[in-house]
Amino acid sequence: MEQKISLINLSGIKYLDPEKAHFYLKNDQFLCLDYDGETYENIKLHRSIPFKLPDDFISVQDMDSKEIFLIRSLYQFTPEQANLLGQQLHKRYFSPSISRIYSVKQKMGYLYFEVETSAGRKVFALNDVTRNLRRIDDGARIVIIDVDGNRYIIEDVARMLPKDFRRIEPYLL
Repeated sequence: MEQKISLINLSGIKYLDPEKAHFYLKNDQFLCLDYDGETYENIKLHRSIPFKLPDDFISVQDMDSKEIFLIRSLYQFTPEQANLLGQQLHKRYFSPSISRIYSVKQKMGYLYFEVETSAGRKVFALNDVTRNLRRIDDGARIVIIDVDGNRYIIEDVARMLPKDFRRIEPYLL
């Protein structure tokens, strides 16, 4: 009998079946998964397409960042399970919105920002501007990733105050 080979089989992707999965928190902080008779402890979730499809194609990874499973969509889960997964993703991808840019200073290869965000006033640094300050969604939004991996979002470039935009314009490619 001829065996069919699909791209999914070749890629090694193992889609998680929500009916066989139970996610829970160990000690109220470590995400764990019981799946088809096996337990996976201290797992983390990673959005494969974070800006366009934040609730779809979620990678379930072990502590070494090795993918165990891929979740097609959070909407496949019960509301309780989807809520738990959503909370974990929110913690990992917490991205305050920047409403004002007070200053941007360049010093020794780093950019230092002082901004107002939805989480209050923040000061942060970033390096490698071409990778860590970029336009997304056809240039309407900007994502900034600081040296600690924190993400900040400018939701709509067109709505920024002109003086704030001038502070970052030289760094936008």
